[in-house]
Amino acid sequence: MSVQYDGPATGSTGVLPQLAEIIRVVTATPVEDVQLDRTFVDELRIDSLAMVEILEGSARHFGVRIEDEDAKHFLRVGDLVDYIARRLS
Repeated sequence: MSVQYDGPATGSTGVLPQLAEIIRVVTATPVEDVQLDRTFVDELRIDSLAMVEILEGSARHFGVRIEDEDAKHFLRVGDLVDYIARRLS
């Protein structure tokens, strides 16, 4: 499955709703379940393959580079949101 969500990525505002939509496209997780404090693995049940798709889709969508070394530290949705927001600023 490849991420087909191509909505607008504008600044650092709105990162969470846009990321939630990418996660929905990849995993069918309801957008309202994607919250900053939720963990990818334990609470959202996102496996490693889906996580790679989410990261690749996010990098394309937001126009940022997500380093493999950094990706290992994304335990919660908020970790990835903060990372993307920092890259956009």
